[in-house]
Amino acid sequence: MRVRRLLTSLMILGVVAGLSAPAWAKWVWRDGRWIYIDTTEPAIPAPKEEPKPPKAEAPPRTPVAPTPAPEEPAEKPAPKAQAPAPKPETPAPDAEMPAATKPEGASSAFPGDTVRPGQTGKGAEALPWWKRRWAWGSSQDTSLLEQGKADLAAGNHHSAAWTLKKLIKDAPTSPLREEAMWLRAAALIALKEYYQAFEQLEELITQYAGSPHYHDALQKEIQIAELFLAGEHRKVWGMPLLIGAESEGLEILRKVYEHQPAGDLAAGIVLKIADHHWAKGNWLEAEDYYDKYCREYPNGDAVLQAELKRAKCAIERCRGARYDTTVLQLAHDRLRQFQAKFPDVAEKEGAAALLEQVRNRQAQAFYEIAARYHRAGQVLAAAFYAERLQERFPESPWNALAAKFLAETPVQQEPSK
Repeated sequence: MRVRRLLTSLMILGVVAGLSAPAWAKWVWRDGRWIYIDTTEPAIPAPKEEPKPPKAEAPPRTPVAPTPAPEEPAEKPAPKAQAPAPKPETPAPDAEMPAATKPEGASSAFPGDTVRPGQTGKGAEALPWWKRRWAWGSSQDTSLLEQGKADLAAGNHHSAAWTLKKLIKDAPTSPLREEAMWLRAAALIALKEYYQAFEQLEELITQYAGSPHYHDALQKEIQIAELFLAGEHRKVWGMPLLIGAESEGLEILRKVYEHQPAGDLAAGIVLKIADHHWAKGNWLEAEDYYDKYCREYPNGDAVLQAELKRAKCAIERCRGARYDTTVLQLAHDRLRQFQAKFPDVAEKEGAAALLEQVRNRQAQAFYEIAARYHRAGQVLAAAFYAERLQERFPESPWNALAAKFLAETPVQQEPSK
């Protein structure tokens, strides 16, 4: 144990002596390393600066006499008339103009290089090969368009669609691109690729709003939508899908409406959507679109039928027992409004019978509410709705059935004084 302590003490003394060695040995830390300085050697004297020779003084300048002003002549000579400069000789009309010389250092563009729109500077002359897009000249665009027309006339619709697509894709700035879109849509319609034709027509409409085919393209889209709503299936990679394309047809009609909400096609589109929902029994959607037609096109050709069908949709929505009479009341108000605006048409369409039907359903709704409270044991609530039934619909046959609710109502005795 004592030996271990002695060894530990010696190690500690060694470490301390090693740390303090640089101080007494004149070691200093300089430039990232330890440097030993011997104090016994004399210090190297600093080099003495040699005295600079004195500057030579400049000799004194001798004063210069002022320049005398020139004497003015007694009479100024009159200016001499200059002869007119000879006019440059103009070449004769038949003379050949000199060829323009190319400036030195100018870089020549590759024959296939194209310049991007709005590009200026050195990069406008030629693009690097990795950014280069092969240009389509007017002759190539014309040849592709003529080839597409020939294939379309010959019935080669696949070839026509492929050729015209090549022109549309590879020549984005060609003036023939608009016509190529219209012809490609016709080829796709012939191939019964109706959704692809719609996409091509939509591209034509959005990119060329001033096109002469604009209105015709909208009508083609409406025809495609009608085919989808009639049961036509959408194709993917040439194969028809198993499910119908009803949602696609409705979406196409909405797209056409968004393009021209105030155009001549808008009213017919709204009516087509409403009639489709009417035929499918979607009463809520049909009522919304008939109401839209009546509000936005009050002078439309089909406003009479739209108002009548709007009221009938509200009636159809309330088939069976309904405890909320809000929709029935809306249908009642619309029928009364229709009778007031178009009495002859209302009589012809049987609006009075429809009003009687609505009132009968309203009375039935009050009776169903009273019966529900009666089954729940809430006799007073049942009697309350039975009284309302008698007040609003005294001629209704439902009053006889609701009379038992009033008969079972306990008589409230007056409190004793």
